[in-house]
Amino acid sequence: MNNLTCNVVPRLDGVPAADLGRLFPEPSITAPLLSLLQESGIDGFTLRSIVVFRDEAPILLLPLFETRFDLSTFVEGWIKKSLKVAGRLIPSVFQPRVLSVGLPVGEWSEIGIDPQIDADTLDEACKMAFGALQTLAAGLKSDVVALYNFNHCGKLPGEVFKKFNPVRCQSCARLPIHFNSPEEFLARLSRGARKDLRRKMRASREVRVTRSRNISPFLDRIYKLYLETVARGPMAFGVLNRLFFEKFCERVPDAEYTLYFVQEELAAFNLLVVKQEAMADKYFCMDYELGRKYNLYVLSWLENIRTCAERKIPFYYTGQGAEKTKAHLGSTFIPSFLLFKHRQPAIDRFLMAWPALTEKVLSHLGFWPRADRSTSLFADLIRPRRRMKIHDQRN
Repeated sequence: MNNLTCNVVPRLDGVPAADLGRLFPEPSITAPLLSLLQESGIDGFTLRSIVVFRDEAPILLLPLFETRFDLSTFVEGWIKKSLKVAGRLIPSVFQPRVLSVGLPVGEWSEIGIDPQIDADTLDEACKMAFGALQTLAAGLKSDVVALYNFNHCGKLPGEVFKKFNPVRCQSCARLPIHFNSPEEFLARLSRGARKDLRRKMRASREVRVTRSRNISPFLDRIYKLYLETVARGPMAFGVLNRLFFEKFCERVPDAEYTLYFVQEELAAFNLLVVKQEAMADKYFCMDYELGRKYNLYVLSWLENIRTCAERKIPFYYTGQGAEKTKAHLGSTFIPSFLLFKHRQPAIDRFLMAWPALTEKVLSHLGFWPRADRSTSLFADLIRPRRRMKIHDQRN
């Protein structure tokens, strides 16, 4: 018989570093990311974890965050005013307290599992952990319990899909690198697209590009660019603190900054995790006027493709959003889901009975592109990055 115990831990990284690495093995960067997020914090978020132990050894970890989700934050005009009024009248729907499994940053969320445990033990541990999640939600008076931004890589047990209401999140884009240089990449595009990109590349010749893991001399500017990008985006789901960017390369293996200078002024930065298995584009932030003038979005995209081709990296993960643009550029997509349950049964039954309406509302609020949205090939490449989570992905 399994000797399992389950604890709610007041830290996102609720186990020692060695155990965390065992539960989230490489090439995942979730283990160091959990520790970094715990240290740096996220404004407006409370971080926790649920850990299942077998004979005092952790075998399962659910990373948790708790926040107030004000829908009026994500819209403008009369809709914003209407949602603010609705929030005062029905806060559990329009300003709900959300307790969620997952990470508010990253390409997708995952739960930590000891790779050595058998299926029966895992099943029992999952039942204990998700039972503890419901107990914690009741104690915190959470309006919504959610599993945020999960896909087939997230290791969720299949049983949860029967107990929670699923809606789509934005898919994560992945570009296969089946070419040896940016020139070969361009050759695969249409004539008009090639002409447009080459014109943008000519305008970028005055840009100096450097790579570094030590960004201390530029930290003030980097954080300023990040805050400006957050302020421009309509979908601000929390704001990362300065310490996160300062410590990222120190804590996350294979992380590096690409810095873009115009006349010796730092105009943009791109934070990447560059492993041999794949490159992940974590954060891109730029001075809006300089970025548009010198096409820094396009320049950074091509610079990352060049790096992947030179290092024989097979995949470039470019994040969520701008799906039509990325599809034209050769990306494939990994679907993600938000699964949720409202604590008020009547509201939960309504949401479950009308999933199409729920998706339509969330689509209007920007959680994923509308199905009928028309996007020109490079229109999104010159717009400010839009980030629904924490402004950390190339959109």
